[in-house]
Amino acid sequence: MGLPAQLPVTLLCLLAGTAHFIQGRRGDIILPEVIKTLNILTERKTPCTKLMIADALANTTEREAVCRAATALRQFYLHHKVSWCFKEHGELGDLRLLRGLDRNLCSMAKLSNCPGKEARQTTLEDFLDRLKTAMQEKYSKRQS
Repeated sequence: MGLPAQLPVTLLCLLAGTAHFIQGRRGDIILPEVIKTLNILTERKTPCTKLMIADALANTTEREAVCRAATALRQFYLHHKVSWCFKEHGELGDLRLLRGLDRNLCSMAKLSNCPGKEARQTTLEDFLDRLKTAMQEKYSKRQS
């Protein structure tokens, strides 16, 4: 009562196909989640959104911009002054949203190494607005 020799190969192919399908579906879920998070963050006008962040969205390709944006966000929210601002103004929920946004952007970028040091600076408010516009454009392209 042995298994046919082709069965393990067939199961492996099915498993690989399922993983690819799930990964593709995850990508379909991440972009709307990123846009939702950006909508929440850009609606709130708080003192912490006036803090400066690296302008990672200038002069990049779409894919590189997502990766660089994640890197800039991570460097931003890990800074002591930024954490203090969010704690001081009772905006720890926004800090958690920034961390989640970073994770989702990293998933979308699928790049392991992104340039992280940007000379130009912009406000977090402007950065999030421009990132939201870029993500909405990306979503529109996917829908058409």
